[in-house]
Amino acid sequence: MAADTHTPYPKRNDFLAFIATLGLAFALSYIPVIHWPMQWMETFFHEISHGLASILTGGRIVSIELNINGSGWCRSVTNLRLFTTFSGYFGAVIWGGLIYVMADNASPKSADRIAMLILGLIGMTMLLWARDVVTWGILGIIAVPFIIILKTKELVAEQVFMRFAGIYILLNAIKSPLHLLRSETGGDAATMQSLTLLPQFIWVMIWVILGVVTFILLFVRHIYTEKRAVSENEKNTVKTSAHKSLPEQSVLSRTEALLQQIRQMKD
Repeated sequence: MAADTHTPYPKRNDFLAFIATLGLAFALSYIPVIHWPMQWMETFFHEISHGLASILTGGRIVSIELNINGSGWCRSVTNLRLFTTFSGYFGAVIWGGLIYVMADNASPKSADRIAMLILGLIGMTMLLWARDVVTWGILGIIAVPFIIILKTKELVAEQVFMRFAGIYILLNAIKSPLHLLRSETGGDAATMQSLTLLPQFIWVMIWVILGVVTFILLFVRHIYTEKRAVSENEKNTVKTSAHKSLPEQSVLSRTEALLQQIRQMKD
């Protein structure tokens, strides 16, 4: 069995890569049409989070619908509607953060496992819960990059894409609840208000804060990683310098010993 000898994603300048990825994701989210596939991906994780919450509370998913405009709908039977409703935006935050962190530390095998997990969820949704051609088509488009990941076996490319996907999902999980403040129906926030009597604004802010806190944790993680990389690099530099000086010391010692022998012979 061959050993896993992958080259890990470089950790130096990781913080700058994180900022660049965040900036790219933010910019892409405002480009018409081009941002649709990533928007569909975030919507999928939002809706599947509703569904998984239903299953976890002893219920079941009836259907999942994804629309071209980026909206979606999960119809389910649940024994704990409060938890199921809350889990949509919160679940997208969790999925975005997990995909990013797992991809950041991935070996080829673990990167494949992440892709297979996501493809498994997409496949189950297509077979069991999708009911219309548009949803099937959107799910098929979402699946394409993960299929490519499994085929290419290029670790750096896999990590770059999944890191970007994680950031984009997390970013949209923060932005999407804010749209509820301008929505006539109020969506999940209105449902949470009817279940708890807390205003919609409170629930929107809770979802946004959870997303922002996740981003802050990723920032802190990258700062720590950057400092550790610098520290390890300095240690390696010191060790290298020490190793390089050993031959020089050895030559000097032998030279001094030879000179001492010559002096003794003269005496």
